[in-house]
Amino acid sequence: MFHLKLANRRGRWRCGVRTLQSRAPVQVVATDLCYTYAQHRAPALDQVNLSIGAGEIALVLGKSGSGKTTLTRCINGLIPHVYADGTLSGEVRCGDEVVARSTMARLARKVGTVLQDTEKQIVASRVFNEIAFGMENLGMPRDEIIERVHEVARWLDIAHLLHRDTLTLSGGEQQRVVIAATLAMRPRVLLLDEPLAALDPPAARQALALFRRLADAGVTVLIVEHRAREVLRLRPHRVVRLEAGRVVFQGVPEAGIDSTLKNPAAGPVPPRDPHGEVLASLQHVTFAYAGSARPQLDDVSLEIRAGDVIALIGPNGAGKSTLCKHLIGLLRPQRGRVHVCGQDAADRTVAQLARQVGYVFQHPSTMLFAPSLREELCFGPRNIGLAPARVESNIANALETVGLAEVALEQSPFVFSFGQQKRIALASVLAMQPRILIMDEPTAGLDEHTAQEMMQRLLAAADRPEAIVMVTHDLDLAARFANRVVLLAGGRIVADAEPAQVLQPQVLEQGGLA
Repeated sequence: MFHLKLANRRGRWRCGVRTLQSRAPVQVVATDLCYTYAQHRAPALDQVNLSIGAGEIALVLGKSGSGKTTLTRCINGLIPHVYADGTLSGEVRCGDEVVARSTMARLARKVGTVLQDTEKQIVASRVFNEIAFGMENLGMPRDEIIERVHEVARWLDIAHLLHRDTLTLSGGEQQRVVIAATLAMRPRVLLLDEPLAALDPPAARQALALFRRLADAGVTVLIVEHRAREVLRLRPHRVVRLEAGRVVFQGVPEAGIDSTLKNPAAGPVPPRDPHGEVLASLQHVTFAYAGSARPQLDDVSLEIRAGDVIALIGPNGAGKSTLCKHLIGLLRPQRGRVHVCGQDAADRTVAQLARQVGYVFQHPSTMLFAPSLREELCFGPRNIGLAPARVESNIANALETVGLAEVALEQSPFVFSFGQQKRIALASVLAMQPRILIMDEPTAGLDEHTAQEMMQRLLAAADRPEAIVMVTHDLDLAARFANRVVLLAGGRIVADAEPAQVLQPQVLEQGGLA
């Protein structure tokens, strides 16, 4: 639980027993804001006008590619100071400062940002150093830096991670470390781009409670989030909805939430065959990261069979990503065995395993590298020796499955939004036609409609993988699209059954997800 107590009393933050003098609160105003990225014809933002009052919480909604992340970049100064090749008009003010006429150093003292892709934001090898990094850049006294690091670590329940290597963190742990590093700077404006994407339900509730307390203390909070129902429990002051770069609604939450937030219908989930061919298995696997007090996987045994659509769920740090990385050979068990398609994974290279097991990482920046979308999508199929005609056919089918059939293949994959990049990364793996597909947080960064449509297309595809494993914190996704749910907690499997049996309050509580 968080141990943060905040109250706004005459411009002060009250944090536990310490009282910190806050600076003047800041209002964010965008006036006739337009921005078009280089190489793009259509504007990412088009005549955007909005105002977020000091100490307010604003929830920004919109489909993938609607301009949400671009808006945050215009507020924190990445546009135009980093993304300098595009075309910008209009202006954004943070308080009395025009963002485009400021500097990144000055803005960093006022505006804190938690990026959608947290891996891009982590620069240090150790958690303590990561949280301290921004304060060191500002030349703060060493004693104050140490004090603030320990303070925000307590707020976010990550004190036990301070001496961990950042490369060993789970996605949810990374998310909390980045939030801690941002809060340690004590920003007056806090921009949160999909802050809940990698958090388990309890951690998400705790984070939202913290954001509410910060707003009550005078911090202006802008949240871009597809898990809108959870943010609405915060009672945000306003909702901003974007479509194709334009503000189509700005006002009170009740009026801004429409039928798109209703639970979508279930997808075409195939029935599970408990006697299907065993495609992969872990047999009494134990693994611990260097410096960790406990094993990340503790005597785990699991079979993945043809026809399985598995939702792998569990608290942050439970071992979900670690388990999946054993299936593709990125990690090797310290005890136990891993078998893939009838062979011991210890006898096969990562490249050999990639022919059978496709892995879509949580953050697309981990995967994307090519200068054009065509080269990105061709790379894997060519590397496994597919004929040119087969490569082209696989790419077309993969893009159709992820809903990007109409995109121009000459574009750079890096000009797309985070959600679109997620789908491009998935298409690049589907084009290799693996027997087993593993997706780490497949719907993070996707609006509910796009996520549902993508999953329906994937499960209905004639050439879909024989087995699918989804690492997810979205329990609705697990209920709608999985035919089997595996609950991992503390490095052990605590439940493995059909969704209706596992997604029960008492079972989720046992696994730390209630």
